[in-house]
Amino acid sequence: MPVFSAKPPVVRGARACTVCRAAKVKPSMKCVGADDGNNIPCQRCKRSGAECIFEKHRRGRKPGSRLSEASKMLRRLEKGLNNAKQKSTINDSLVLPPLVGASSADGRFRDNGGPSGSTYTGPELPPLNLPSRIQDGYPRSSHASDSEMEEDDEADDKDGGMYPARVIKQNARNSSFFKTILNPADDAPVGRQSGVSERSFSQHPQSPSYASSKPAPSVKPLFAFGQTLRDPVEAGLLQEDEVKNLWDIFYLRLNPFINLFDPALHTYAYVRAKCPFLFTAFIMACCKFFKPEKYKEVLELAHQYAICAFAENWKRVEVVQAFACMTYWREPEDTRTWTYIGYACRMAVELGLNRYVGRRPPAENDLQMRERRNRERTYLVLWVHDRSLSMQTGKHWMLPKDDDLVRHSGTWHEEGGSQIRQEDVIVSAFTQLRNIAADTTDIFNMAQGGSTSCGEDVDYQLLLRGCNTKLNAWLSKWREEMTRAGGSPFHFSMLMFFQLHVRLFLNTFGIRSNGSEGSSSNVEALNTCYTAAITALKIAGHEFVEYQMLRYCQDSIQVMTAYSAVVLLKVSCRDVLRSALR
Repeated sequence: MPVFSAKPPVVRGARACTVCRAAKVKPSMKCVGADDGNNIPCQRCKRSGAECIFEKHRRGRKPGSRLSEASKMLRRLEKGLNNAKQKSTINDSLVLPPLVGASSADGRFRDNGGPSGSTYTGPELPPLNLPSRIQDGYPRSSHASDSEMEEDDEADDKDGGMYPARVIKQNARNSSFFKTILNPADDAPVGRQSGVSERSFSQHPQSPSYASSKPAPSVKPLFAFGQTLRDPVEAGLLQEDEVKNLWDIFYLRLNPFINLFDPALHTYAYVRAKCPFLFTAFIMACCKFFKPEKYKEVLELAHQYAICAFAENWKRVEVVQAFACMTYWREPEDTRTWTYIGYACRMAVELGLNRYVGRRPPAENDLQMRERRNRERTYLVLWVHDRSLSMQTGKHWMLPKDDDLVRHSGTWHEEGGSQIRQEDVIVSAFTQLRNIAADTTDIFNMAQGGSTSCGEDVDYQLLLRGCNTKLNAWLSKWREEMTRAGGSPFHFSMLMFFQLHVRLFLNTFGIRSNGSEGSSSNVEALNTCYTAAITALKIAGHEFVEYQMLRYCQDSIQVMTAYSAVVLLKVSCRDVLRSALR
């Protein structure tokens, strides 16, 4: 390597002055020698005698705009690069190769070894080849987290909807009572050990059976250690007899809330042979309630499988179910529900889980029928969860409503044989319920958004009455269907609870509407919201407790219960009542 004479280092500022900005027509022309903090001008301004002025950049969002998902991801990547750079020392072995010419956009990110022709052959990760602006990053304030940024983005959305996630978050910030109820300060969150990296896991030895038909390159070099993932029984976290006992408890206490699994199909042996990720997610959910001393270890193992499944591109219905299970009984600090359900929805469409068959074909045996119904059930449960997240957060859903399977969901529960399963009745009923909610919410959003097709012509009073009539008919129909299936009192309470939540949410639009329907609409909506919230809280606080099921409910029911309490406080406010009675 040639030896050059030592030169004093040249200070290059992170920004350019106004003179250099106007003159910088080539990449070689830089703003050199300036020190904005000590009022030292750059070399160009010294020579020309011009005033060296630095201005802050004016990049950023326009007022009222929202960051896209790609922009949010880029900010997180930049934050990670900044953190990694701060932790590195002067003696680090990471050497950035020189950038290639700007004219070759493809060559900048190709692994061609650069001008010298050398190629990277070591077992470690190749050195980074990032532009300097990305390597330096754009530092953010240390106290501004991603969740705070997302809250600010949501605050810009002035659509007027009382979406549960926003209402609860607002009250959690403003009320110490709801901070205590929803997120106790003295409860230590359970999560991954801080010393374990999310990349320090290798692939499962049977991972090719979960990959796509076209083999992808292995991600083993990405993981720091060479150990293979083993399920909780293989790893020695639990004994096989313990897990089999937990299996029975899962169907008694947990599955009635999610209605995703068929005990005749999803046996211990079947799930373990099909997918270690789903097998671990099963055990993780059980350990949260029945083996708390093992929960942290199994939870960490489940997260490792989630990373491996995504990196190795595992694709089968059991992986879709596993990602869904990772969200049902999540920890309060876990914010991956939207990501996991979105990924599961895309995989479900790619696997064709929305394919509708109808009545059982003559050549289909019992196992084939149960597996087909399992695929259909998984898609419908995902569809309901997708719509539920949309209603909670105000974001758009992912799965369409015009699939044949969704259109035939009203009779889907009858197509599984002579004996109707109560869980299938719940799945069909909830799909129909979310359809009613989605149709009505669309009309409200178009009206409040100033759509030309609706605008101010929407009669909120008439629309809400029609919606409430549909909800009453829905409850009457599905109570009859549940009676045919021999449902328990808990199943009837579930139907009533979810219907009340949808009724409560939709009628809050009537409270916040600025239409010309007069005071009677607001009074009617207030009365409906008050009655629905009170009844929903009674079901959660009395009936679910009586059935010994309240502590096992999934995250969405907790959100619904908190939403009922928050709206009840809002509609009981003296100012709201006075304005409605005017």
